[in-house]
Amino acid sequence: MGRVIFHIDMNSFFVSCEIAENPDLYGKCVAVVPYASSRKSIVLAASYEAKAKGIKTTMHINEALKRCPELIVVDCNHHLYSEYSQKFFNYFYSITPLVEPASIDEGFLDVTDQLKDIDAISLAIKMQKDILEQFHLPCSIGIGPNKFLAKMASDMKKPLGITVLRKREVPEKLWPLPIEDLLGVGKKTAPVLRSIGINTIGDLATFSNQKLLVDTIGPASAESLVYHANGNGSAQIDTNRWQDPASISNSYTFDADEYDLLKVKQTMKILTNSVCNRLEKAHQKAQTFTVQIKYNNIRSYSKSKTVPDAINDSTKVYQIMEDLFDEVHDAPFGIRLIGVGASKLKSVNEKQRQLSIFDSFDEAEKENTINKLIKNINADLGGDILKRGLKDQPK
Repeated sequence: MGRVIFHIDMNSFFVSCEIAENPDLYGKCVAVVPYASSRKSIVLAASYEAKAKGIKTTMHINEALKRCPELIVVDCNHHLYSEYSQKFFNYFYSITPLVEPASIDEGFLDVTDQLKDIDAISLAIKMQKDILEQFHLPCSIGIGPNKFLAKMASDMKKPLGITVLRKREVPEKLWPLPIEDLLGVGKKTAPVLRSIGINTIGDLATFSNQKLLVDTIGPASAESLVYHANGNGSAQIDTNRWQDPASISNSYTFDADEYDLLKVKQTMKILTNSVCNRLEKAHQKAQTFTVQIKYNNIRSYSKSKTVPDAINDSTKVYQIMEDLFDEVHDAPFGIRLIGVGASKLKSVNEKQRQLSIFDSFDEAEKENTINKLIKNINADLGGDILKRGLKDQPK
């Protein structure tokens, strides 16, 4: 028998968490940024009211304020977002054990076994209402026989949408959509497909000249995109994804395909700071670090590195993350999700390797002094106002 898959996506999640904490923000133009005091910040998330004024994710804050002078700018609070994420994922697990986290604000659920006494739409209505009432978070729910169709369905109506996309409805509901709406088709791939006469998802699904398609976008992309354009996809739920209890991770899903590597790395830096902050608060360090990248062709890649000594220093950890990213990144594709993780955790009280005679003591002492200075200043000012910055990128 076929499976029934829900894709549940929190609407403007970061902003929704801020509104849940401060209801006075409801109905206003709000943007979450890494550092509200810095005019070099970028928009990480925007309320739907702000989006209506042209505010977009990764837009520089100066540009955002020009377009929307009444914009309320809020500092990013990953600890808060992680708490809310844990809350609604715990709710998911109260419905079904078959849950696959896709990122901090979205997940796939196999609810097939829960539909003995209730139909799928009624269950979706109940869950959407529960999440809104219990956590004050709006969400959209897509329902389909596989993860791809469920994800496509959840994107069709936001905010607070519930959309069903059955396999037999693909020619009617999916094929008329512009080719840009297909997951995996980014701003670079779309014009290339249009150049050979593929303007809609249906055009791709029924395209007869496979050789021309392969020659244009490559065999892997051609196979993947045609497969999905015909409504195919996996219904297998990976319940172990990012759920290792001996790990700490964080991820961010971009609103649109992101090709600007500086913006991606700025986001990765924020995620790394969040993970390191959580490690420090838990009095832990980590030895293994992982970067995950999900591209607009639905494919995901990850790479890990284990270091001899466990660390939780954000500067050192970010350097590892950046090196891993540079190794695994496939430039032609737009990035939809970036994630970082730390595992093989150890207590900070565990004895570390002594400094080798071949190590630079001066460099180590300098780094230690800087880190202590930052902690002392933050302790005096309160919060995490002062942070280590992102190093300049080569031009």
